[in-house]
Amino acid sequence: MQIKKSHIINGITYFTPPPPILDTFAKKSHDISLSNPSSKHPASQTLESNADFHFPSEGMDMLYLAENKHFWHIARREFIYQEISRILTCLYPQDSGKNAKILDVGAGTGSITRHFLSQGFNNIALGEIHPQGLEYAKTYGIKDLYCMDLLDVPFQDEFDCIFAFDVLEHIDNDAEALKNMKSMLKNNTKSLLALSVPAHKWLWNTHDVHVHHKRRYTKIELVNLMKQNGFEIVCAKYFFISITPLLWIRALLHSAPYPNKQLDSINNLNITSISGNTAKSNPNQQINTHMMQNKKTSYYVESCEKTSKEELRDTPPPSLINSSLLGLCRLENKIQYYLPQNLSAPFGGSLLIIGRSVS
Repeated sequence: MQIKKSHIINGITYFTPPPPILDTFAKKSHDISLSNPSSKHPASQTLESNADFHFPSEGMDMLYLAENKHFWHIARREFIYQEISRILTCLYPQDSGKNAKILDVGAGTGSITRHFLSQGFNNIALGEIHPQGLEYAKTYGIKDLYCMDLLDVPFQDEFDCIFAFDVLEHIDNDAEALKNMKSMLKNNTKSLLALSVPAHKWLWNTHDVHVHHKRRYTKIELVNLMKQNGFEIVCAKYFFISITPLLWIRALLHSAPYPNKQLDSINNLNITSISGNTAKSNPNQQINTHMMQNKKTSYYVESCEKTSKEELRDTPPPSLINSSLLGLCRLENKIQYYLPQNLSAPFGGSLLIIGRSVS
């Protein structure tokens, strides 16, 4: 059920508190200009300011341009669909889960949502904190669009399945995000949460900093976190195994300090001062104090602030290399399909984990 008030503007349901500017634009139509991806709905500019530290809004432009061409996005989309669809087929033998009520949260521009819709999943909605991502999703024909925040969820006991692909690593309090996603799932043994995250600290690099990642995970870390927050593990697999050596070389060539717990305290100070009114002094002064105490934290925060569109650009490799790497990843995906669900390589560039909600 829906537990927060909403406002529908240009086909998007806003659960975030809409600023007064939205009343003006509610009466006007808005067509996003694909020829100029940097153009934004003026109301979106206001709402996105709360989301930018989790993921830079400019990244939505680059994501939209790359996700249908870059081998990484294509192979990731196909692997995620492959693994989730066969689990849903086991849980819902009558219709293979295609009538299950699904929310794809933190879905960006909706590439994976669109893929599931194209395969006959007809009851899937998209949730995203960046209005610009939702505007792009509309160009895919996705109709159920929610502007929402995982740390202040608008639903309870509503969905059979929740997707959160490459989302958790952007959130300071990942445990709270997991609890909130669990609260949105229906209270039955078929309710699933499917996550993907970047894997291994030793693959951390400047790209992680530019897209505002807070961490990378190992399988053991994420499995334990899921169990602690009310999930029974159905599947946990590394993927992008075949290109891990290339990712490791990238990490060596573009190294960056790994963020530490002090960074979390900085973000918590800022968030608390806004939402809980517990930080009495100026949050910016507190942040500056902490940054002076830790050079790694300073590097991380300053890099996030200075991220440029060029650094966010996700341009595919040259055509021959791109197609070769796509072929390699597709071969890996096919091999993974025939392996038992509980069998996984000990490493990979990313991690997929699927958990069943338990009481």
